[in-house]
Amino acid sequence: MNAWETRHEMVGGIYKLLNKNASIADIDHVVSDHSFLKSDIDVASVLLLSKDGLERTSKGVMDIHLYLIHNARLKMVKHLLPAGDSILDLGGANAPLHHMGFPHAYSKIVLIDLPTEERHKDFQVALDEEGGKVFLRYEDMTDLKGIPSDSVDLVWSGQSIEHVTPEQGMRMCKEAYRVLKSGGRFCLDTPNGYVSRIHAATIGNHFIHPDHKIEYTPDQLRLLLLDTGFVIAEEWGICEMPITCKTGTFSYDDFLVGGAITKNIDDAYIQFFNCLKP
Repeated sequence: MNAWETRHEMVGGIYKLLNKNASIADIDHVVSDHSFLKSDIDVASVLLLSKDGLERTSKGVMDIHLYLIHNARLKMVKHLLPAGDSILDLGGANAPLHHMGFPHAYSKIVLIDLPTEERHKDFQVALDEEGGKVFLRYEDMTDLKGIPSDSVDLVWSGQSIEHVTPEQGMRMCKEAYRVLKSGGRFCLDTPNGYVSRIHAATIGNHFIHPDHKIEYTPDQLRLLLLDTGFVIAEEWGICEMPITCKTGTFSYDDFLVGGAITKNIDDAYIQFFNCLKP
């Protein structure tokens, strides 16, 4: 499938999400009009945030909020993650870093996750190697005994620390610290417990996903990272939730009206930390 066909399929998929009937000719016209936008993500954003898109998505945002969260996380990866030549991707089976638009060159990514059959059914996807630079290890991401100390430039944990117990999470952070070179970075994102608990309560649950063992508040995660020895270089919120945090009642409209990336980490659906090993 070439770039034109891929974009054509993506635009058609967005119109289906918006319950908008569009002919092949209509979609061709949209793709041509937006050919100046190099990224499919930018085209999707323009369509979703247009007047027509906002009117339609505001009526069905509950159905597409996971898409909007994913889009915000792609922006996070593109704009907030630092470069690293040797990278460790912890628990990345469902969304490997090299599939999320990581913009920097690298020589090696080691991706660590459990075998497919040992993961929750929602995350039972096959891992793949890419270009001889991505290497798979089916192991426990909280026990990195096979990775030498002081050998990695960047450790990335994308939406994974919430899937292990607090004790395992502490071990994972300590292991990340051990394998990083001096000056290396540990970056991670995870749901913000302040907001996720409000969301989970709408269906009578404590966590937003049945496989979660903990959903940290920013205060809890910050303390864990500092206690491990990291210096926190940056912290950001992903998917700002202004209505929810103002009213205490979960609002799906926040995924439309809130910013994709915000400095107000406490009022975001997801928290992101960029940590330095001194």
